[in-house]
Amino acid sequence: MKNIKLIILIAIAAISLEISAEIPDVLYHLNDRGEIIGHYSIYAKNDILFCSGDDPAGSENNRAAELMMIGEFNAASEVFEDALRHAPLFLPFRYNLGICYLYLNKLDLAMMHFTKAKQLVPEYDKIYLQIGYIYDRKNDETRALDYFSKALQLNPNELNTYILIGDIYFKRNQMNIARKYYEKALKINPVYPNGLLGLAKIHFKKEEYIKAIVLFKSINTGGDYDKSLHFYYAESSFKLGDYRKAAEEYEKLLSFRNDRFFLVNSVLLIKHKLDLSRRFIE
Repeated sequence: MKNIKLIILIAIAAISLEISAEIPDVLYHLNDRGEIIGHYSIYAKNDILFCSGDDPAGSENNRAAELMMIGEFNAASEVFEDALRHAPLFLPFRYNLGICYLYLNKLDLAMMHFTKAKQLVPEYDKIYLQIGYIYDRKNDETRALDYFSKALQLNPNELNTYILIGDIYFKRNQMNIARKYYEKALKINPVYPNGLLGLAKIHFKKEEYIKAIVLFKSINTGGDYDKSLHFYYAESSFKLGDYRKAAEEYEKLLSFRNDRFFLVNSVLLIKHKLDLSRRFIE
């Protein structure tokens, strides 16, 4: 049993979770007695874990993960709850169920599943990011920073960790510290969308709207990126009197109804801002 756990921990520690990049490391699926009953590899899309390999649990995970991708978090959670009864040690079930409850705004349930996932594989940095995000949602920024820092220790190449830390200092109006973390991510990848967005947000906060827009225009939105970009782009355009562009960006933002942005921001408010922009156009 100790050897099995060691195999899992070594494999997990070696994982680099670049979004949408398949992970070549083979992980093992155990039953509730700790016996190996299959193997798989994992990869992430938009914080959701998918599996590849010959394990039936991986196929069940992917079926529910596809439901998550289209915003069917209730239906997906039912699949995972049932699946966990048969495979309680299967990490993707536990982790993805935590994501489901996070989007269903059941933060305590989400925390419970992420905590159990952490007990299964304490070296898995993304778990700490999710727990930190929940503490941030609960306005416990100090504990959120503790978990983000732990994730950074485990995987200093995960760019979004720098952004999450920077965002907390951004909310605190500690712009110099926020900039430091955004720039650390950009030092690793100079065109990282969320790093550029972080710098643009600082310009926005300083009412330097033209500088912010220059950065917004430089961001590649062809892959994964923080959808709040469209909010700040719209707000900056509105401030400069470009109501047509503001309306365009509010519309883009509303096309991502399942994004985390709308866990803490009102759809009705964005619709109101869109209507206001359209009236100014007319």
